[in-house]
Amino acid sequence: SALKEHLSAKGITVDEMVEVGLLIAPDDGGVPYDRFRGRVIFPIIDAKGRVIAFGGRTLDPDGKPKYLNSPETPLFKKSAVLFNLGPARKASSVDGATLIAVEGYVDVIALVAAGFEGAVAPLGTALTEEHLQMMWRIAPEPVLCFDGDAAGIKAAQRGIDLALPLLEPGQSLKFALLPGGQDPDDLIRAQGAPAMQAVLDEAVALSEMLWRREIAGADLSTPERRAGAERDLMKHIDTIAEPKVRDHYRTAMRERLRALFAPGEPQR
Repeated sequence: SALKEHLSAKGITVDEMVEVGLLIAPDDGGVPYDRFRGRVIFPIIDAKGRVIAFGGRTLDPDGKPKYLNSPETPLFKKSAVLFNLGPARKASSVDGATLIAVEGYVDVIALVAAGFEGAVAPLGTALTEEHLQMMWRIAPEPVLCFDGDAAGIKAAQRGIDLALPLLEPGQSLKFALLPGGQDPDDLIRAQGAPAMQAVLDEAVALSEMLWRREIAGADLSTPERRAGAERDLMKHIDTIAEPKVRDHYRTAMRERLRALFAPGEPQR
């Protein structure tokens, strides 16, 4: 209750502490208590440098959940906040740093400490359209960097479908997948910044990620299956709202399909 007592002494009411997510008010009407007790705290700062929420990592090895963020409050809308956005914007716009979106704030801290100052992360939510638009205002082709496990690959697939309808001329994404189920913090601790840079250097374009998912990873052993894979690919391309980008995607993918399905080409 130390936080509650400290803020009360400054004239902050318990109801205000609950409203901004610092205290939890039990449903049974019990005494409100500190949401972040027993945790190391990370301030969440908006693009103007104001603290609007907190993240906390448990200090108990068996504590659950491992990470806890402030709830949605009048100050904190998770879908519209990226951790480290202000410093990353400066690093990207002024110093030319690559804008990199990762999955959590500990990864951002590890990346910045290793020299990758353009790192950002969503907070307690999957990447949203608002997040992408925020990043595109800073850089035309940010890199989405995901853990190399099944959850990370699934997140990358969601990123493809989220981004396609929003593409504009000169505005896209790259994707980087980390090896062996590692996250950026793991990789940097084990192998250092050069290993992380190598992952970023291998990042692939959104169009390539779409091709790999719909065609390179598909069963193309019969004409019907090839037709089905082509249909599914074109359905995704049709979600691109911007006509010029959509037309260029169609042209590029049809050329790749013609080359793949050319007579005499062995099929999977």
